[in-house]
Amino acid sequence: MSQDNLYLKRINTVLDYVRANLTDDLSLETLAQVACFSPFHFHRIFTTLVGETVNQCVVRLRLERAAALLKTAPTMSITQAATASGFTSLSVFSRAFKNQYGLSPRSWDRESPLKNSKNGQILEGFPLYTIDVLSDIGARDEFEVRLRPLPMQWLAVVRVFNPYQPPHVLEGYERVLSWYRGRGGQLARTTLYGMSQDDPEITPLELCRYDWCLTLPDNGLGQIESNAEIDMRVFPACTIATIHVEGDIYCVDRAWQYLYRYWLPRSRFMPDNLPAMEIYRQQPAEIGWEIYDLECAVPVIAL
Repeated sequence: MSQDNLYLKRINTVLDYVRANLTDDLSLETLAQVACFSPFHFHRIFTTLVGETVNQCVVRLRLERAAALLKTAPTMSITQAATASGFTSLSVFSRAFKNQYGLSPRSWDRESPLKNSKNGQILEGFPLYTIDVLSDIGARDEFEVRLRPLPMQWLAVVRVFNPYQPPHVLEGYERVLSWYRGRGGQLARTTLYGMSQDDPEITPLELCRYDWCLTLPDNGLGQIESNAEIDMRVFPACTIATIHVEGDIYCVDRAWQYLYRYWLPRSRFMPDNLPAMEIYRQQPAEIGWEIYDLECAVPVIAL
Protein backbone atom coordinates (compact mmCIF):
# COMPACT_ATOMS: atom_id res chain seq x y z
CA MET A 1 0.00 0.00 0.00
CA SER A 2 1.38 3.41 -0.95
CA GLN A 3 1.83 6.10 1.66
CA ASP A 4 -0.87 8.25 0.01
CA ASN A 5 -3.41 5.42 0.25
CA LEU A 6 -2.43 4.67 3.84
CA TYR A 7 -2.92 8.30 4.81
CA LEU A 8 -6.31 8.46 3.06
CA LYS A 9 -7.51 5.27 4.75
CA ARG A 10 -6.57 6.68 8.15
CA ILE A 11 -8.35 9.96 7.42
CA ASN A 12 -11.46 8.08 6.25
CA THR A 13 -11.39 6.18 9.55
CA VAL A 14 -11.38 9.51 11.37
CA LEU A 15 -14.28 10.88 9.31
CA ASP A 16 -16.35 7.78 10.06
CA TYR A 17 -15.41 8.02 13.75
CA VAL A 18 -16.53 11.64 13.93
CA ARG A 19 -19.90 10.91 12.36
CA ALA A 20 -20.54 7.98 14.71
CA ASN A 21 -19.45 9.83 17.88
CA LEU A 22 -20.69 13.39 17.53
CA THR A 23 -21.49 13.74 21.24
CA ASP A 24 -18.07 12.50 22.41
CA ASP A 25 -14.71 14.19 22.80
CA LEU A 26 -13.59 15.04 19.27
CA SER A 27 -10.53 17.10 20.14
CA LEU A 28 -7.50 17.22 17.87
CA GLU A 29 -5.60 14.98 20.28
CA THR A 30 -8.36 12.35 20.38
CA LEU A 31 -8.76 12.21 16.61
CA ALA A 32 -4.99 12.11 16.10
CA GLN A 33 -4.95 8.94 18.21
CA VAL A 34 -7.72 7.46 16.05
CA ALA A 35 -5.60 8.24 12.97
CA CYS A 36 -2.36 6.96 14.57
CA PHE A 37 -0.56 10.24 13.84
CA SER A 38 0.97 12.85 16.10
CA PRO A 39 -1.39 15.82 16.58
CA PHE A 40 0.90 18.14 14.60
CA HIS A 41 1.23 15.87 11.60
CA PHE A 42 -2.38 14.74 11.79
CA HIS A 43 -3.72 18.28 11.51
CA ARG A 44 -1.60 19.05 8.46
CA ILE A 45 -2.44 15.75 6.74
CA PHE A 46 -6.17 16.07 7.51
CA THR A 47 -6.39 19.63 6.18
CA THR A 48 -4.52 18.70 3.01
CA LEU A 49 -6.65 15.65 2.20
CA VAL A 50 -10.08 16.85 3.36
CA GLY A 51 -9.94 20.53 2.41
CA GLU A 52 -10.94 21.90 5.82
CA THR A 53 -9.40 21.90 9.28
CA VAL A 54 -10.24 19.28 11.88
CA ASN A 55 -12.33 21.72 13.90
CA GLN A 56 -14.17 23.01 10.83
CA CYS A 57 -15.07 19.45 9.89
CA VAL A 58 -16.28 18.52 13.39
CA VAL A 59 -18.43 21.65 13.67
CA ARG A 60 -19.85 21.17 10.17
CA LEU A 61 -20.84 17.54 10.80
CA ARG A 62 -22.43 18.45 14.14
CA LEU A 63 -24.37 21.26 12.45
CA GLU A 64 -25.55 18.95 9.69
CA ARG A 65 -26.84 16.46 12.25
CA ALA A 66 -28.63 19.20 14.18
CA ALA A 67 -30.17 20.61 10.99
CA ALA A 68 -31.37 17.14 9.97
CA LEU A 69 -33.03 16.67 13.36
CA LEU A 70 -34.70 20.07 13.30
CA LYS A 71 -35.93 19.57 9.73
CA THR A 72 -37.35 16.09 10.18
CA ALA A 73 -38.51 16.25 13.82
CA PRO A 74 -40.56 19.46 14.13
CA THR A 75 -41.44 18.81 17.79
CA MET A 76 -37.78 18.63 18.83
CA SER A 77 -36.54 21.75 20.58
CA ILE A 78 -33.45 23.61 19.42
CA THR A 79 -31.72 22.79 22.70
CA GLN A 80 -32.45 19.08 22.28
CA ALA A 81 -31.08 19.09 18.71
CA ALA A 82 -27.95 20.95 19.82
CA THR A 83 -27.28 18.54 22.68
CA ALA A 84 -27.95 15.46 20.52
CA SER A 85 -25.40 16.75 18.00
CA GLY A 86 -22.58 17.29 20.47
CA PHE A 87 -22.74 21.03 21.19
CA THR A 88 -21.84 22.00 24.75
CA SER A 89 -24.39 24.80 25.01
CA LEU A 90 -27.23 26.46 23.11
CA SER A 91 -25.22 29.67 22.71
CA VAL A 92 -22.28 27.80 21.13
CA PHE A 93 -24.67 26.03 18.77
CA SER A 94 -26.52 29.23 17.82
CA ARG A 95 -23.29 31.08 17.00
CA ALA A 96 -21.99 28.19 14.90
CA PHE A 97 -25.35 27.81 13.10
CA LYS A 98 -25.57 31.51 12.21
CA ASN A 99 -21.93 31.61 11.13
CA GLN A 100 -22.47 28.60 8.83
CA TYR A 101 -25.91 29.32 7.41
CA GLY A 102 -26.38 33.07 7.79
CA LEU A 103 -29.40 32.96 10.11
CA SER A 104 -30.15 31.88 13.67
CA PRO A 105 -31.71 28.47 14.35
CA ARG A 106 -34.74 30.21 15.87
CA SER A 107 -35.40 32.22 12.71
CA TRP A 108 -35.16 29.17 10.42
CA ASP A 109 -38.58 27.80 9.48
CA ARG A 110 -37.12 24.25 9.29
CA GLU A 111 -38.38 23.88 5.72
CA SER A 112 -36.58 26.49 3.60
CA PRO A 113 -33.23 25.39 2.17
CA LEU A 114 -30.25 26.54 4.19
CA LYS A 115 -27.25 28.21 2.62
CA ASN A 116 -25.41 25.89 0.23
CA SER A 117 -28.73 24.45 -1.00
CA LYS A 118 -28.17 21.98 -3.80
CA ASN A 119 -31.01 23.43 -5.90
CA GLY A 120 -29.23 24.55 -9.05
CA GLN A 121 -25.80 23.48 -7.79
CA ILE A 122 -25.62 19.96 -9.12
CA LEU A 123 -27.63 19.92 -12.33
CA GLU A 124 -30.01 22.39 -13.88
CA GLY A 125 -33.59 21.21 -13.89
CA PHE A 126 -33.90 19.69 -10.40
CA PRO A 127 -36.91 21.51 -8.92
CA LEU A 128 -37.34 22.22 -5.23
CA TYR A 129 -40.89 21.03 -4.60
CA THR A 130 -43.17 23.04 -2.35
CA ILE A 131 -44.83 21.37 0.62
CA ASP A 132 -48.19 21.66 -1.19
CA VAL A 133 -46.79 19.77 -4.18
CA LEU A 134 -45.28 17.13 -1.91
CA SER A 135 -48.66 16.84 -0.17
CA ASP A 136 -50.31 16.24 -3.55
CA ILE A 137 -47.69 13.57 -4.30
CA GLY A 138 -48.66 11.87 -1.06
CA ALA A 139 -52.39 12.21 -1.75
CA ARG A 140 -52.12 10.44 -5.10
CA ASP A 141 -49.92 7.70 -3.60
CA GLU A 142 -47.02 8.20 -5.99
CA PHE A 143 -44.69 6.90 -3.31
CA GLU A 144 -45.32 4.34 -0.59
CA VAL A 145 -43.07 4.56 2.46
CA ARG A 146 -42.39 1.26 4.14
CA LEU A 147 -40.54 0.45 7.35
CA ARG A 148 -38.39 -2.66 7.49
CA PRO A 149 -35.43 -4.00 9.45
CA LEU A 150 -32.01 -4.00 7.84
CA PRO A 151 -29.75 -6.70 9.33
CA MET A 152 -26.14 -6.18 10.30
CA GLN A 153 -23.87 -6.90 7.36
CA TRP A 154 -20.30 -6.79 6.11
CA LEU A 155 -19.65 -4.32 3.33
CA ALA A 156 -16.81 -3.76 0.88
CA VAL A 157 -16.56 0.01 0.48
CA VAL A 158 -15.03 2.49 -1.96
CA ARG A 159 -15.30 6.13 -0.86
CA VAL A 160 -15.77 8.85 -3.48
CA PHE A 161 -14.94 12.46 -2.72
CA ASN A 162 -16.76 15.24 -4.60
CA PRO A 163 -19.22 12.67 -6.01
CA TYR A 164 -21.36 15.21 -7.85
CA GLN A 165 -18.71 15.30 -10.52
CA PRO A 166 -20.01 12.34 -12.60
CA PRO A 167 -16.57 10.89 -13.51
CA HIS A 168 -15.73 10.55 -9.81
CA VAL A 169 -18.81 8.55 -8.87
CA LEU A 170 -18.67 6.35 -11.98
CA GLU A 171 -14.99 5.57 -11.40
CA GLY A 172 -15.73 4.60 -7.79
CA TYR A 173 -18.51 2.25 -8.89
CA GLU A 174 -16.24 0.57 -11.43
CA ARG A 175 -13.53 0.14 -8.78
CA VAL A 176 -15.73 -1.67 -6.29
CA LEU A 177 -17.30 -3.79 -9.03
CA SER A 178 -13.92 -4.74 -10.51
CA TRP A 179 -12.58 -5.67 -7.08
CA TYR A 180 -15.61 -7.86 -6.35
CA ARG A 181 -15.61 -9.65 -9.69
CA GLY A 182 -11.85 -10.14 -9.53
CA ARG A 183 -12.35 -12.26 -6.42
CA GLY A 184 -15.04 -14.46 -7.89
CA GLY A 185 -18.01 -12.42 -6.72
CA GLN A 186 -21.29 -12.72 -8.59
CA LEU A 187 -23.73 -9.81 -8.89
CA ALA A 188 -26.64 -12.13 -8.12
CA ARG A 189 -25.14 -12.81 -4.68
CA THR A 190 -24.56 -9.26 -3.51
CA THR A 191 -26.48 -6.02 -2.96
CA LEU A 192 -25.18 -2.64 -4.06
CA TYR A 193 -25.59 0.33 -1.72
CA GLY A 194 -24.82 3.96 -2.42
CA MET A 195 -24.45 5.74 0.93
CA SER A 196 -24.43 9.53 1.22
CA GLN A 197 -22.19 10.55 4.10
CA ASP A 198 -23.19 14.22 3.78
CA ASP A 199 -26.31 16.23 2.94
CA PRO A 200 -25.77 17.97 -0.42
CA GLU A 201 -28.44 20.50 0.48
CA ILE A 202 -26.12 21.80 3.20
CA THR A 203 -22.59 20.56 2.60
CA PRO A 204 -20.48 22.29 -0.06
CA LEU A 205 -20.42 19.80 -2.91
CA GLU A 206 -16.64 19.55 -2.99
CA LEU A 207 -16.70 18.31 0.63
CA CYS A 208 -19.39 15.65 0.11
CA ARG A 209 -18.54 11.96 0.36
CA TYR A 210 -20.36 9.02 -1.20
CA ASP A 211 -19.66 5.36 -0.44
CA TRP A 212 -20.21 2.57 -2.97
CA CYS A 213 -20.80 -0.60 -0.95
CA LEU A 214 -21.27 -4.27 -1.82
CA THR A 215 -22.55 -6.78 0.69
CA LEU A 216 -20.22 -9.69 1.26
CA PRO A 217 -21.98 -13.07 1.10
CA ASP A 218 -20.98 -16.21 2.95
CA ASN A 219 -18.63 -17.50 0.26
CA GLY A 220 -15.30 -16.43 1.70
CA LEU A 221 -15.20 -12.86 0.46
CA GLY A 222 -15.93 -11.64 3.94
CA GLN A 223 -12.60 -12.99 5.14
CA ILE A 224 -10.54 -10.90 2.69
CA GLU A 225 -8.72 -8.05 4.38
CA SER A 226 -9.08 -4.51 3.13
CA ASN A 227 -6.38 -3.16 0.86
CA ALA A 228 -5.39 0.10 -0.80
CA GLU A 229 -8.57 0.14 -2.89
CA ILE A 230 -11.22 -1.34 -0.62
CA ASP A 231 -12.28 -0.87 2.98
CA MET A 232 -14.23 -3.45 4.94
CA ARG A 233 -16.97 -2.18 7.21
CA VAL A 234 -19.61 -3.66 9.48
CA PHE A 235 -22.87 -1.79 8.98
CA PRO A 236 -25.06 -2.09 12.07
CA ALA A 237 -28.57 -3.48 12.14
CA CYS A 238 -31.18 -0.74 11.95
CA THR A 239 -34.70 0.12 10.85
CA ILE A 240 -35.09 1.90 7.52
CA ALA A 241 -37.88 3.93 5.96
CA THR A 242 -37.83 3.14 2.24
CA ILE A 243 -39.43 4.15 -1.03
CA HIS A 244 -39.12 1.87 -4.05
CA VAL A 245 -38.38 3.92 -7.17
CA GLU A 246 -38.42 2.81 -10.79
CA GLY A 247 -37.66 5.79 -12.97
CA ASP A 248 -35.13 8.38 -14.03
CA ILE A 249 -32.88 10.52 -11.83
CA TYR A 250 -35.60 13.16 -11.48
CA CYS A 251 -37.98 10.56 -10.07
CA VAL A 252 -35.28 9.50 -7.58
CA ASP A 253 -34.77 13.12 -6.52
CA ARG A 254 -38.53 13.59 -6.09
CA ALA A 255 -38.68 10.51 -3.85
CA TRP A 256 -35.85 11.83 -1.66
CA GLN A 257 -37.59 15.19 -1.27
CA TYR A 258 -40.87 13.48 -0.38
CA LEU A 259 -39.17 11.22 2.16
CA TYR A 260 -37.10 13.89 3.89
CA ARG A 261 -39.18 17.03 3.53
CA TYR A 262 -42.73 15.67 3.79
CA TRP A 263 -43.00 12.15 5.21
CA LEU A 264 -40.41 12.25 7.98
CA PRO A 265 -41.59 15.51 9.61
CA ARG A 266 -45.11 14.07 9.75
CA SER A 267 -44.10 10.65 11.03
CA ARG A 268 -43.24 9.36 14.47
CA PHE A 269 -39.62 8.86 13.46
CA MET A 270 -36.42 10.86 13.06
CA PRO A 271 -33.25 9.96 11.16
CA ASP A 272 -30.79 7.72 12.95
CA ASN A 273 -27.16 8.85 12.97
CA LEU A 274 -26.39 6.67 9.96
CA PRO A 275 -26.03 7.56 6.28
CA ALA A 276 -28.98 7.71 3.91
CA MET A 277 -28.66 5.10 1.19
CA GLU A 278 -29.80 3.98 -2.20
CA ILE A 279 -30.31 0.21 -2.22
CA TYR A 280 -30.12 -1.03 -5.80
CA ARG A 281 -32.58 -3.75 -6.76
CA GLN A 282 -30.93 -3.85 -10.18
CA GLN A 283 -27.39 -2.60 -10.64
CA PRO A 284 -26.36 0.00 -13.21
CA ALA A 285 -24.07 -2.68 -14.65
CA GLU A 286 -27.25 -4.56 -15.55
CA ILE A 287 -29.65 -1.82 -16.68
CA GLY A 288 -27.45 1.24 -17.28
CA TRP A 289 -27.65 4.73 -15.78
CA GLU A 290 -30.75 6.14 -17.49
CA ILE A 291 -33.43 4.32 -15.48
CA TYR A 292 -33.06 3.24 -11.86
CA ASP A 293 -34.62 0.42 -9.88
CA LEU A 294 -33.74 1.12 -6.27
CA GLU A 295 -34.92 1.97 -2.79
CA CYS A 296 -34.36 5.40 -1.28
CA ALA A 297 -33.77 4.48 2.35
CA VAL A 298 -33.23 6.43 5.57
CA PRO A 299 -32.26 4.69 8.84
CA VAL A 300 -34.75 5.89 11.46
CA ILE A 301 -35.41 5.73 15.19
CA ALA A 302 -38.61 6.46 17.08
CA LEU A 303 -39.18 9.95 18.41
